[in-house]
Amino acid sequence: MINMPHAHLSFSIFIFISSFALALGLTSLVKRILLEHTVLDVPNNRSSHKIPLPRGGGLALLAIIIPTLIGAAFVIDDNMRHAWLIAAVFLLAIVSWLDDCGHVSIRVRLGTHIIAAFLGSLSFTPQEMLWGGAIPFWLDRASMILGWVWFVNLYNFMDGIDGITGTETITITTGVYLVMLLTGVNDQFAESTTLILAGVCLGFLFHNWHPAKIFLGDVGSIPLGYLSGFCLLSLAVTRQGGGGNLASAIILPLYYLADSGITIAKRALHHEKIWQAHREHFYQRAALAAGRHDQVVIWVAIANLGLIVASLGSIFFPWEGLGLGVLIVAALLRKLQKYAFIK
Repeated sequence: MINMPHAHLSFSIFIFISSFALALGLTSLVKRILLEHTVLDVPNNRSSHKIPLPRGGGLALLAIIIPTLIGAAFVIDDNMRHAWLIAAVFLLAIVSWLDDCGHVSIRVRLGTHIIAAFLGSLSFTPQEMLWGGAIPFWLDRASMILGWVWFVNLYNFMDGIDGITGTETITITTGVYLVMLLTGVNDQFAESTTLILAGVCLGFLFHNWHPAKIFLGDVGSIPLGYLSGFCLLSLAVTRQGGGGNLASAIILPLYYLADSGITIAKRALHHEKIWQAHREHFYQRAALAAGRHDQVVIWVAIANLGLIVASLGSIFFPWEGLGLGVLIVAALLRKLQKYAFIK
């Protein structure tokens, strides 16, 4: 095991830029391959796009993420405990790709997500507790697994317009990295993961920004949601030498939590199948009203920058930081709703 302190600035920049450059190039290659094999997302009455586009751009990102995480595990881990996490990413990628190419039942997909969350929970030591020992260990782990499964699915639900998932992943991972840096959390694997995810998503955004030329597909959105969830959990758990930044971990994805939660609750009350595709999220309705996606994604990005500030403030003032985060998200939801109504 190589015992390094926080990745110093030059090393962090190297990881980020390398991931960005590889994603920029590999996405172009994967796009050509998908077009040659006609792996396309054909629009329907629930789609936010109008022409068939290649689906499965997440393959390019996984071709970078998985080998890099394996390398990081070899360098950083003394017992390869993150091998479980990497195995889970493989599992999610396979099932999600099969779903992109055809159809996988909701039971199989949900079962796979539960297995992946369980495997990922094995990456955390028994001393790394989500609720700081306030509840029994088995209940702590059960809440971690269930919360992780929920997060993976809401991430997929929210992948409905050009550029939104890449933007969300970049802002969440940037926030996690900054909070870890400022609080002295020494989790080198999680830090490396944030840099890799931010880099590959920025590279992918050059192809996925409105008007998109390629979509992530489930093979992209599901693993990205899973690994973003891992980064947030790594920030939230208590551990020897720091951690326990639960407020920050809640604030950073707060817009996704709110938009998906409110929309799913409304659909459930109307007895609709919440797992089916639709266009009822706040961001979808605003994008439809705008006739373009980038304006809405920019609003989300600005709000997420505010959430990063709120998460940093929560290091010193947890409740005030949460309150600020709630106000920022409420203002964004109101703006999206008002814009969709006016238009």
